Amino acid sequence: MAKAINFKNWCNQNISPQAWSRIVLRSIPEIRKIGLEMKDLDEPKDNLNLDEDVMKLLSKSLDDLYQMKIESEVLS
Repeated sequence: MAKAINFKNWCNQNISPQAWSRIVLRSIPEIRKIGLEMKDLDEPKDNLNLDEDVMKLLSKSLDDLYQMKIESEVLS
C-alpha cells in the first residue's frame, strides 16, 4: 500500500504541480472501475492508501508521460 498524498507531493516537488492531475487523468477510466473518482485523488486525504492495482496504473502513467519512476520508499 502507498499513500496517495505522498505520491502527489512527490510529483509536485519533482515534476510540477500539474503532473499529479495529468497522471490521474490518464488513468481515470481504469481507476473508476476500481471504485475511485478524480475527486478522491485530486486532493487525497492523508489516510488514502492506494492498492497495488491503482499503483500500477499510476506508475505506468508516470512513466508514459514523464519517463520517470517513483521509489516505493517515498510512498509509505
